[in-house]
Amino acid sequence: MPSRRHSADLRGRRQDLGIGVRDMAAGLGIEMGRLLAMEDGTATVEDQTFYRTWLSSIEDWSAGERHHQQKSASAGLRFRIRR
Repeated sequence: MPSRRHSADLRGRRQDLGIGVRDMAAGLGIEMGRLLAMEDGTATVEDQTFYRTWLSSIEDWSAGERHHQQKSASAGLRFRIRR
């Protein structure tokens, strides 16, 4: 499990997951500029909460699920919540 899981360091949490900026933005269905604003702390509270919620969900995925979802994001598809 990522070492910064509960950290306020959103960029670090993404990096611990091994997900690049482009793939994370695609997976969340947002522009890279918006993602970078979330990571550098200049985004709205709502955007930062949105991103923290997604990071927590992704951190709960198995390695196989994370790989599958990241592969889809690399193809431009959004992350899906599996039930």
